[in-house]
Amino acid sequence: MPVPTVPGPPTILVIDDEPAVRRTARLFLSEWGFRVLEAEHGEEAMAELAMVPSGVQLVIVDIVLPMEDGIKVAHRILERWPGQPILYMSAHSAEVLLGHGLTDQQTAFLAKPFTREELLQKVQAALETASGPRSKQQAL
Repeated sequence: MPVPTVPGPPTILVIDDEPAVRRTARLFLSEWGFRVLEAEHGEEAMAELAMVPSGVQLVIVDIVLPMEDGIKVAHRILERWPGQPILYMSAHSAEVLLGHGLTDQQTAFLAKPFTREELLQKVQAALETASGPRSKQQAL
């Protein structure tokens, strides 16, 4: 009798220009069994996403990035992978976020700095409301 294949752990991509934030998120998320990918900016994020044919379950993106803000990065991701769940994060004030185009009060958002519990709560909420992982067909 063949052994059934078991899907791997859920995958999360963390996009932030601060290495300490990426390391902290990786540590916390790995403790909960997530597979974590990291990207410093939008181009790196697009490359990481393209290398995961089964898709990622969640993208966590900093809104204020040096080369291209996180809102634009998220729009590019959603153009290529419609329905991709996104969790935005920032340490900046609401006024700064409005200037970057985050105007929807229903948007999944995580304030930095965050605790383990805050990150887990926001990730769980984002995954629960997600329409599901992007399909392999969408990645092509």
